Amino acid sequence: MNSFLSTTTNRQSALSFLYSSNISNNLVRVLFEIDANPQLAGVKPFANITSFSYFPGESEVLLMLGSILRLVSIDDDERGISIVRSTLCSNSDHEVQVLFDYMKKEHGDAETTTLSFGILLGQMGKFDEAEKYFDRLLKEMPPDHEDIAACCHNLGDILDKKGDYQSSLKAYQKSLEIMFQTRRPDHPDIGTTLNGIATVQAKTGNYIQALESFTKAHEIWKQAFGEDNPKIALCLSNMAGIYQVYGKYTEALDCLQKVLSIRQHHLPADHPDMGDTHNNIGILYCSLDKLDLAFEHYNTSLKIKQTCLPPNHPDIAMTLSNMSLIYEQKGEFNQALSYLQNAAKIYHQTLDPTHPYVLQVERLIQRVSSKLK
Repeated sequence: MNSFLSTTTNRQSALSFLYSSNISNNLVRVLFEIDANPQLAGVKPFANITSFSYFPGESEVLLMLGSILRLVSIDDDERGISIVRSTLCSNSDHEVQVLFDYMKKEHGDAETTTLSFGILLGQMGKFDEAEKYFDRLLKEMPPDHEDIAACCHNLGDILDKKGDYQSSLKAYQKSLEIMFQTRRPDHPDIGTTLNGIATVQAKTGNYIQALESFTKAHEIWKQAFGEDNPKIALCLSNMAGIYQVYGKYTEALDCLQKVLSIRQHHLPADHPDMGDTHNNIGILYCSLDKLDLAFEHYNTSLKIKQTCLPPNHPDIAMTLSNMSLIYEQKGEFNQALSYLQNAAKIYHQTLDPTHPYVLQVERLIQRVSSKLK
């Protein structure tokens, strides 16, 4: 395998290679745009080799494999080509390094499985592509394959994020059924799927069932990992949401404080889960009418998410939408509308028009707009 990635400064040259390729139902044409600053210290070597090339017209630039690229955006042009824009980062960039080291620790030494690509698509907010990938895996796997339960679970997670709660619950339940047949009752994977089921139950208003499922997941994980573990934090965060629905704000705040403590102990400051934690604390403080505290946590959440997630990720839109509620309650309707419009733009790029989050943000835009008249 070559040790360099061959690129060109001539956009038209790259496009000519794309247009000459055969179109396939299973493949898409992708153009990678990389913003590489030659004055940036600490990057992997890259060089313009035009003067040494047998084909100087190609304006070739070689980038060393192992270069760190930060994703900026993914868009489609008028001819259906996916444009992936990224920026070359320094290996010593503190914002990137801490999170990168954690991701290497979490995933780098683990075996890459057939599920890994679908999981990555989901983390990037590419839910349609992730769903298609997991559906295809399920069709191609033999019925006794060891990854079927995990594949069903990941499909359930993607369908949940797409707002298809009925299909999500069906996928989760199939995963759980297989796990009960192939794993001991206290296996951590069962806790993971119970947590997924509970999340969907909560979103569909089945709060009592959700709390029961969260509690079961919590007991399994506590037995397997102890109290100081990111999985425990995930479960407590979800349980806090249920307590908040029932107006049990003291219990909810206690859960979220434990979540923040656990995640601060285990995760980098710019990890997406840290962004979720501050977002959830903001929601709670907003319910308690402590608007300044709520906005402070929302703002922290937004900064984290904008650092570690693609710019059109739905989680960013969620926090923008929450921040708009603070401005609305303070009577700053122009600011509220601006935040909602930015949230709506992201949602429309990544979610179906009928997704609950899309419908909700459109209702909020109408409400705030009416207050400006």
